[in-house]
Amino acid sequence: MSHKITFRQRGQGPVLLLLHGYGGSVHHWESVAETLSTSYTVVVPNLSHVYLSSDKLFFTVQVEVLAKFIKEHFPEQKVSVAGLSYGGALAWGLSAQHPGLIQKTILINPMVTDPVKHFLPKELRFFFAVPLNLKSIYVMLSTPMGRLFLKRAAQIFRDERTEGVTAIEHLKGRKLQFVAHMIHHFSWILRSEDWNFWHQRLYTYRGECRLIFDTEDLLFNKDAYQKFAKHIGCDDVVSLTGAGHLAIKTRPDVVAQLMQEFLKDILAA
Repeated sequence: MSHKITFRQRGQGPVLLLLHGYGGSVHHWESVAETLSTSYTVVVPNLSHVYLSSDKLFFTVQVEVLAKFIKEHFPEQKVSVAGLSYGGALAWGLSAQHPGLIQKTILINPMVTDPVKHFLPKELRFFFAVPLNLKSIYVMLSTPMGRLFLKRAAQIFRDERTEGVTAIEHLKGRKLQFVAHMIHHFSWILRSEDWNFWHQRLYTYRGECRLIFDTEDLLFNKDAYQKFAKHIGCDDVVSLTGAGHLAIKTRPDVVAQLMQEFLKDILAA
């Protein structure tokens, strides 16, 4: 629990925590954070060291690390939290385990419980289901099948900062080793977590929640998001079209507006 989280903070008003996805960056939230900072104290933690901690952290432990972060930096107050993808999973984990800390929850293309079996791309289901060691993953990424996997992953998770840079499926050497390390680490997290515990735990969650998903998301389909929303009792579901998985990057204006709309009664209070 000694993992230090650095963060960016701007604006004034009720506290709003924005959580980026696995392998993502605080930059993904930049445009949304800038818009929301006119009315809220917007806090964007850098979660890379938590996600890729050398002493691997179970998903459950990562939730507790974030709870500790909130208690230390915003004592005696509730915060609202929004999360994208894996950050969305941490958001619902926080809300379920620590309802006393969370006021409202916004999930944007969130990772659902037992995610591997719900992944749309079969390449992702294979890579994250099979318990391969780091060396094996590196070797496999160097094969035609591995290149296909990387290309598929880039279609889902990449943002415009990578335009003009060598395509991920052509990476070699240390850069490919780093990608292999990220995949190996993420695979361990997904395979090691007790998702049945969370599945049962979320039955009892009935907090104030809005779930935003894109109908053309390449990671999870519409049915997976709608079933998850029903499972956690989240009746406020908004669908987008054409934003993809990184909706906060591709449609920041729309996402910010939907967030403001959902949070407006906090300002009124």
